[in-house]
Amino acid sequence: MVSEVWRTLSRIFRIGRARFIVGYDLNKNVYYELPSLHGDPKRTRRLIQWNKAIAYPSDFNPKDIPIQWDAWMRHTRKYPPTIEELLRDRERQMIVQHNARVLEMRYEAERAQLESERESDHAEAIRAQTEREMHRIESIRAIESLTSAQGVDPPPSDKAGIQSTTVQPTRRRGG
Repeated sequence: MVSEVWRTLSRIFRIGRARFIVGYDLNKNVYYELPSLHGDPKRTRRLIQWNKAIAYPSDFNPKDIPIQWDAWMRHTRKYPPTIEELLRDRERQMIVQHNARVLEMRYEAERAQLESERESDHAEAIRAQTEREMHRIESIRAIESLTSAQGVDPPPSDKAGIQSTTVQPTRRRGG
């Protein structure tokens, strides 16, 4: 009991050790608070003792720090986060990730459905075009057989008329 009171008072009045353990995150990193170098009690120094040793400063990944602890380290949050708060946030993140996977699966299923509908519509259009072309060829053959049986020349085709037509440019007026 006395040791708890002493620890609380020493933490409040900065008596005793220069650095105090403030808390832990879910990755077992330890967060410390140190007194300010300039004597300003509002701007204490805060640091992390990593659970895993970081060989080079370039190995540091800011995403390794929970956002709550990052806010506390930057002095934008007055009190350090609790383990319960970190657990709730991790659970929230897992729910969001699950919902994102569900939405992605729905999107993929919808996209596959639209693609299959597009392919079936395309196949139907090709089939209809083929039928129209076959019907046109049959009608041309029927006309040719009728005209050859009657001894009449077949009507000129559209293709021949287009090829024989020549367009002459006209002179511009006023210039």
